[in-house]
Amino acid sequence: MPANPKLNSITESHTDTVSSDIDRSVDSDIDNSIDVARDKEADIDVDDDIISDDEDELTDSETAMSAKTDESAEEDIGKKINQLRLAKGYSQRKLAKLSGLTNTSISSIERNKVSPAVNTLKAILAVLGSDLTTFFSDEWKEPKARVVVTPKDLLELSEPSSRVSLRQVYNCSTTKNLGFLIEVYQPNSSTEEKIAHEGEEIGTVIEGKILIRIDETTYLLNQGDSYVIDTIRPHTFINPTDGVTRIVSAHTPTTY
Repeated sequence: MPANPKLNSITESHTDTVSSDIDRSVDSDIDNSIDVARDKEADIDVDDDIISDDEDELTDSETAMSAKTDESAEEDIGKKINQLRLAKGYSQRKLAKLSGLTNTSISSIERNKVSPAVNTLKAILAVLGSDLTTFFSDEWKEPKARVVVTPKDLLELSEPSSRVSLRQVYNCSTTKNLGFLIEVYQPNSSTEEKIAHEGEEIGTVIEGKILIRIDETTYLLNQGDSYVIDTIRPHTFINPTDGVTRIVSAHTPTTY
């Protein structure tokens, strides 16, 4: 039978249509697969960013914790030295003299403004009757603060040979912000020449007279008079009389 040209034309057209539909379907599936793959890659990138952020946050946290630990260690050093010194009844000047340091250095170390080198710390501890092993021991215990301080609990900060007595009211507290002294000046006695230390001091003469020399100016105080001075300015206390002078004073910082 002869071929039907019209039928052949319809068949070819249908075949072309089906083939075109299949091609479009395949192309669509390929495009979808590519889009899905791209989405997954994007998700992976996002996850990587999240992990990276978490790692950065963890690193920052560890760094902060390390810094905090180092800061606490430095604070312990100053606080412990202060406790050991006061337990010995030493003034900062006496500790500085015996350890071969300056008063300013001892004051800065106790207030944690500077961290002492190992050799410096060893020299300080040797004077205070301690050593590095004991100082950094886990068995270190802070003394319990007292409410009542009796006369026998007062700490004498002056040298035994001095004619000026400076007794500190010390209750073993490590958090107090104010120091308090009971001072007695024998006739015609004086403190060291031109004492200077950071802080301020307020006092009242409860018996006798006292001369206070600040820089090149001298002030005379009688019984009942009070003074307020910036102790960073060089100053000297002098009893110019043949009688005993007594003073009570408060000062900041607590170290002396």
